Amino acid sequence: MMPLLLGVMLALFAIGVPVAFAMVLSAFVAFLSLGDVPLMVLPQRILTGADSFPLMAIPLFLLAGNLMIGGGLTERLSQLAMALVGHLRGGLAQVNVVNSMVMGGMTGSAIADAVSDCKILVPVMVKAGYSARFAAALSGASAVIAPIIPPSIPFIIYGSIAEVSIGQLFLGGAVPGVLMGLYLMIAVNVIARRRNFPRGARPSLRSLALALRTSGLPLMLPVIIMGGILAGVFTPTEAGAVAVVYALALSLLVYRSLRPVDLPRILLETGTQTGVVMLVIAAAAPFSWLLAREQVGPAVVQLLAIFGDNKIVFLLLLNLALLVLGMFLDATAILIILVPVLVPVFAALGLDPVHMGVVVVLNLMIGLVTPPFGLVMYVVCSLLRVSIADFTRELWPFLVALLLILLTVTYVPEVVLFLPKLLMR
Repeated sequence: MMPLLLGVMLALFAIGVPVAFAMVLSAFVAFLSLGDVPLMVLPQRILTGADSFPLMAIPLFLLAGNLMIGGGLTERLSQLAMALVGHLRGGLAQVNVVNSMVMGGMTGSAIADAVSDCKILVPVMVKAGYSARFAAALSGASAVIAPIIPPSIPFIIYGSIAEVSIGQLFLGGAVPGVLMGLYLMIAVNVIARRRNFPRGARPSLRSLALALRTSGLPLMLPVIIMGGILAGVFTPTEAGAVAVVYALALSLLVYRSLRPVDLPRILLETGTQTGVVMLVIAAAAPFSWLLAREQVGPAVVQLLAIFGDNKIVFLLLLNLALLVLGMFLDATAILIILVPVLVPVFAALGLDPVHMGVVVVLNLMIGLVTPPFGLVMYVVCSLLRVSIADFTRELWPFLVALLLILLTVTYVPEVVLFLPKLLMR
């Protein structure tokens, strides 16, 4: 049955069928081949796949991020990034990276961050003399940071499937997210020196204080989210609702940068984005059920017995497999399909599920900017009218930086586990 399931799905992918429909159709064919399972199980699995309280956080955090962008709050954060690092060599490029680190605490979405950079920062970079293809590659690479720094939509999906604390996953992503930014800033610095990129003006203490005051209230959002979760005041799902109320209050009442007439458009955008994500999650549920029914997880564990308890080899193979899958498939679909298979493997090898959650998500996020089918790559290239070939040529230094942090996170677990152990255990 498994060869049939995978073969049909890959064939549908090859002819361009959308991911969600390919998974449902391949599961339908597999159910027909079983014979001993009522076909009614298929729609039941689809419905129960999306019926999860933790997954309710996804539309809430998407809405909070869209309110921040629509209300111009991200522009205030960009001004702070400019004041902090704009005076460095390649200042605007460094601002792009720092802005993504800050945005990561607002949206948890790589696409939202990439769109924000393309609309706000890239036009300024191009006007200052940076090439559009360099700005596109940097914007795509830096957007990978957003889903790693809490809050994170992929962590919510992983945590709900693996039954791992989403709060611990959020904390586990904080240090790797900061390190990703630092690695990318080093890469930018090397390129800036070789290409003689310009420096911005060094900010005065007054301008720096003004930028901090202007962005102070938006910067409190991640503090409120993580503070509330750690204090036990609300769950990660409820934190999404708090984030929406806070972003709405700032945009409508405090800064008055968002009008009530703008809300229907933002709600429609959020509904569309949520529909895309939840459709993939629901469609992948019967696929995952079939994998569990066929005992794929235990089979993988037995296969890995070839390597004994060699975690180094396993982690290397896992990274390679996830990086390749991330180049071709939707990250949400991969999480839904593979996490139920991988969780028992992690347990058999004594690997911490929080650590592995960050490793898995980081792999898949790198896939978002990697040719041939990286979603963020396509979004950036379409918005900036840059060819995939030009994007790829400029991407490789940043891709090297991201792979280096991936290896660091993979083989130094304390990078991930330090904060969860300190604050939640």
